[in-house]
Amino acid sequence: MDLTWLILPAAVGVFALRTVLIGRRLKAAAREPGLADLHAFKDAKQDLQTHRRELDAAIASPKAHLASAKRLSRPSADGARARGSNLDRMVEEFLPEHRS
Repeated sequence: MDLTWLILPAAVGVFALRTVLIGRRLKAAAREPGLADLHAFKDAKQDLQTHRRELDAAIASPKAHLASAKRLSRPSADGARARGSNLDRMVEEFLPEHRS
């Protein structure tokens, strides 16, 4: 048996079922318009809360970057000497007269 004869009726059945369900939902919304407004209000409220969370995270992000930059801009006494000596050693190794 060919699969087309099974798939086509199933697709038509799914389409008809969706059409009936959408029609019933629209009819119920027409009977009680306040109910549709209530659902729309609830969805909008959830979207606004999601947007606020994302906005708070975006606002907090530069503050964290600024704090990190301030912390890194002040070298410690030991770190400054270690970095300088390491840099001096690297420059000396790079100079041609110090190479073997």
